Amino acid sequence: MNGNGEQSDPAPWTPTTRDNPHHPPGETEQAGWRPHADNAHQQRTGGGPEPGEGCLYSVVRWPARIIALIVVVPLRLLWELLKLIGRGIRFLFWDWFLRPILKGLKVLLWDWFLHPVLAFVARYVLVPIANAIAWVVTRLIVRPLAWVIRYVLLKPAVLLWRYVLFPVARATLQALRFAWDVSTAVFNFLIVRPLSWLWRAVLVPIGRGIAVTWHYLVALPVAWAWNNVLAPIGRAIRAVWRVLVVAPLRWVGRNILRPIGNAGREVLRAFGIGGR
Repeated sequence: MNGNGEQSDPAPWTPTTRDNPHHPPGETEQAGWRPHADNAHQQRTGGGPEPGEGCLYSVVRWPARIIALIVVVPLRLLWELLKLIGRGIRFLFWDWFLRPILKGLKVLLWDWFLHPVLAFVARYVLVPIANAIAWVVTRLIVRPLAWVIRYVLLKPAVLLWRYVLFPVARATLQALRFAWDVSTAVFNFLIVRPLSWLWRAVLVPIGRGIAVTWHYLVALPVAWAWNNVLAPIGRAIRAVWRVLVVAPLRWVGRNILRPIGNAGREVLRAFGIGGR
């Protein structure tokens, strides 16, 4: 059995001694006993599936055709019917009814009535009114206002700036610049330069002299006296104090006063005075 569920063709028939009992064993079979090679594989005939078509294709093909016949074909027919109905409605109601009515209304209302009336109104009413309003606005408002702005505001302002404000401002700036230059020169010659000369020629040498005098007459002698006189004297006084005062007092306290105190404490303890 092959992959499509069909039985495979049997192998071509080959005669044997079992098939041909009259053939003696051990001898070569005659050619007449062998079937022809062309008849080995004969073509299949009958109502089976075509070559390349299996059971799955046969199972799926007919349900698909039935579904297409039941679902797709009615829908396609319904769509064609709707298209035909739409074309008929358009042809009947639009081409024969609505379109002529709308075209007639356009010709009647717009071409014959509204357009001539509006053109007449615009030409003989609106345009003259607009021209009159423009003439009134131009002649009575715009031009007088422009003349007032030009000859009453702008030109006097230009003349005032050119011949009054600008010269006054320029003279004021020049006066301020001259005053600044004079004040800086006076301040430089009367204050800055004298103070600078006083600092360089008087204060700096005096300060340097005072510093040198202080260094050589005060600082160095005091440092020398401290290092060579006061410090040794202080060390000597401290040594003498330790030797002549501290050491004798420590010896007296350790060797005289402490035994006397211990003896007095024992005497008082013997008399029952003092703590135990």
